[in-house]
Amino acid sequence: MIGLVDGNNFFVSCERVFNRRLVGRPVAVLSNNDGCCVARSNEFKALGISMGTPYFQLKHREKSGEISFCSSNYELYGDMSRRIISILRDESVDIEQYSIDEAFIFPPTTAAKDYVAYGQRIRAKILRWVGIPCGIGFAPTKTLAKIADHIAKKRPEGVFVLPDDPSEFLANLPCGEVWGVGRRLAPKLRAERILTALHLRDAQDDTLRSLGGVTLLRTAMELRGMASVNITSDT
Repeated sequence: MIGLVDGNNFFVSCERVFNRRLVGRPVAVLSNNDGCCVARSNEFKALGISMGTPYFQLKHREKSGEISFCSSNYELYGDMSRRIISILRDESVDIEQYSIDEAFIFPPTTAAKDYVAYGQRIRAKILRWVGIPCGIGFAPTKTLAKIADHIAKKRPEGVFVLPDDPSEFLANLPCGEVWGVGRRLAPKLRAERILTALHLRDAQDDTLRSLGGVTLLRTAMELRGMASVNITSDT
């Protein structure tokens, strides 16, 4: 079993640790030179403001007090990320950091008794020691763990273990949202009536090779529960 730990709205959450007035407010973190929105709180997303929206288009809403902005502070975010990784090292057999706010973890054998309890313990420890809320998803492969984490972040407990047969969840996930597919490949898949992660999992291997080569085939194999994706660890 593999877990994916992902900081919720990570840049915004880092800013909120040191500025509690931002908690509960619509907040976005801006890119270098305050160009555009690169991270948004859930409250900010609820207003329908897209990622990448230029700051100059939103200045008037900031002046009215409707929304708040923070200039990016990558030194802070990197430090907070290292603190989280340190906790994950203590709590797992091995880790592979995927990005500043995401890491795959390989749980100890004792965690198999109750992965939800194991994940909740890690989540609570990160929140208590670092102040960052996280989602944690568990599944047999990295691609499925990403999907499990996506589900976990929408649940109050923040932890989700993908069932042995994840077909129900794959059927509700557009193929373009599967890790490794991307926007450019999605139209090709739609043209072949491969619309969901379930369709992608069950597609013929020859069809997948013709559309996206061995990379797409590996993604489908991951959806079938066969580990096929390796990443270079940043840790």
